[in-house]
Amino acid sequence: MERGVLMASNALNSLLNPVRMNILQLFLENETETVKRIAEELPDLPPASLYRHVNKLVEDEIIEVCAEYKIRGTVEKVYRLKNDPSLHFYAFAMTLLRDFDKYLQNKDYDLVQDRIDFQSYALYLSDQECDELVQTLRETLHKMADTKSGGGERRLRKFSFAVIPGDEKGK
Repeated sequence: MERGVLMASNALNSLLNPVRMNILQLFLENETETVKRIAEELPDLPPASLYRHVNKLVEDEIIEVCAEYKIRGTVEKVYRLKNDPSLHFYAFAMTLLRDFDKYLQNKDYDLVQDRIDFQSYALYLSDQECDELVQTLRETLHKMADTKSGGGERRLRKFSFAVIPGDEKGK
C-alpha cells in the first residue's frame, strides 16, 4: 500500500474516534492549540487520556508540533492541524456527521419541520460558471451570517457545501 493511502487510512480511523474528533474540532476553530487549552475546552477528559489522544493525532500525522515554549522547567508544545487537503476534507465530513448525530440525539427530531436537507448535485459547469456559483453562494451566506439570533423564530442552522470534480462515468 502506498504511504499516502496508508496515512489517509490511519487518519480516517483516528478521526472516527469521538474524543479525537472533539479535539480536531478545536483545531478547526483555532489555528493552534496546546494541551492546556484543549483540557480547558474538554474538562471531562482525564489528563492521561487527553495526552494519549493528542499523541495518537501526532502519530497519525493529523496534527504537528509547530512551537515549543519553556514554562517553569517544563516544555509546552503548541500544535496545529497538518496542511493536508485530505485531512481538512475528512474533518469537514466528520463535522457534518457529528452535527447530524447530535441532532438525532434529540428524541423529538422532525426532519421536515426542522428543514433538514442534504443533496448532491452533478452540474456541468465551466470554471467561470463554477466560480460564479460559489461566489454567489458565499455572498448570500455572508449576508445571512450577519443576521443576529434575535430570538423569536430564528434558530441556528448550519449550511455546508463542497465543490469536488466528478467522475464522468460514476458521476
